[in-house]
Amino acid sequence: MKKSVALIVIYTHRYDKNISVVEDIYRDKFSNIFHIVPFYDGNKSNVIPVYEHAHRFHGYITQALNSFYNKDFQHYFVINDDLILNPVINEDNYQEHLCLGPDDCFLPEIITLHERKPGHKWKRVREAYEYNTKPFGCEFINELPTYDQAIEAFRKVGESIKPLNFDQIYYNERFSIGSLLKKGYAKKLLRQYKHKNTEFNLKYPLAGGYSDTFVVSGSSIKLFARYCGIFAASNLFHELAIITAMILTTPNIKFEKDLKLQGKAFWTDEEMEELAPYSNSMTKLLANFPSKYLYLHPIKLSKWKMEKNHMPEKK
Repeated sequence: MKKSVALIVIYTHRYDKNISVVEDIYRDKFSNIFHIVPFYDGNKSNVIPVYEHAHRFHGYITQALNSFYNKDFQHYFVINDDLILNPVINEDNYQEHLCLGPDDCFLPEIITLHERKPGHKWKRVREAYEYNTKPFGCEFINELPTYDQAIEAFRKVGESIKPLNFDQIYYNERFSIGSLLKKGYAKKLLRQYKHKNTEFNLKYPLAGGYSDTFVVSGSSIKLFARYCGIFAASNLFHELAIITAMILTTPNIKFEKDLKLQGKAFWTDEEMEELAPYSNSMTKLLANFPSKYLYLHPIKLSKWKMEKNHMPEKK
């Protein structure tokens, strides 16, 4: 049995029926597959039960660590169950495709919050600004690197933390006459005007980004899992927590923008039309996977059919 990499599949909800489908997709690609499933009470030895909110699925990593950790694993390749990797990727060549060295990690991206365009609606900016670093009953802040240490960690990956403006946090909403008549809207408009030139600083350095797949090196997994657990306990959303935890863990991060293959996330119904030619056939998708994509997401497995014994062979 090969021990170079573990494929860690995260299920944000309990979809036990998807476990066998995921196994069919990846069993010829990866020798070591672990499924992390909330509230699982079945008897599959490679399925690990966890108890955490789906918005904080980074906490799954912390809870499941002792069940999937092996000192011989060089990397832990994490994907959500509704993300499908390009079938050309396997345990023999994943490092080549992701440009990974033994101690390197992988993230699709880092979004520095102060660089979000004013008026670009992304509620994680507000969540980051309102992040409570001293919640009652959860004294976590001293378990993380200090503010200055975190700033240095950001610097090492080529990023910085700068103040936010009002529109980045609360959006630059357009107000109609009708909306102004609604309770609170006039007050909100006045607040926008009063604070349009105010700078707002984060209480703790945070960044965000797409986080439905990432790779953690064996040398980093324990510290990364620790920070993920701290952020889960402090109620930080996964798109902020995973990216920040990785930055705090290691400067050795590779990014999707530097790869030949690029991931494809479908955010609109129009974008989903790209999947129409596959007629919800997983077998057809895997056999004719778009060669330029690193992964496709989301692919809701409950809506796709699998014709067994017709899986593409390992390359």
